[in-house]
Amino acid sequence: MAIALIATFVLAAIGMFAVATRLVKRSPGPDVSTIAVVPFSDVNVIPGNAPSGAQFALQLADAVSKTPGLHLTPAPKAATLIEGSMQTSGERMRTAVWLVRASDRRALWSERYEFTAKDAAAVQDQIVRGVANALHLHAGPTPR
Repeated sequence: MAIALIATFVLAAIGMFAVATRLVKRSPGPDVSTIAVVPFSDVNVIPGNAPSGAQFALQLADAVSKTPGLHLTPAPKAATLIEGSMQTSGERMRTAVWLVRASDRRALWSERYEFTAKDAAAVQDQIVRGVANALHLHAGPTPR
């Protein structure tokens, strides 16, 4: 008798779960693979041969556009934004980069890099890999 009662209870629970999962409409999460790179702000810039924050962001956008799984789009249509700031002192550069969800401005990933102007392309590739990893995508080096 006890076994029959337990079996009935288990079957009823399974049935209610099956009905509930059909009734609950699952909405997909935001498509975080659509990305816009916004111009980086320049902080304490000392003129030299280093690119400005806006130039660095344009080059970064080019690297993002060549990365499988990442889709570059205009900022108003993007689910995620790559933002940052750039400090330069002659050839030395420092950038802080954030990947934020556009809908609620929640930070998904951030990193800081120090490098020279000649290493800017390699750092941009590192940033793209960091963004891809934050979005759980696989991204190798971007084609040049």
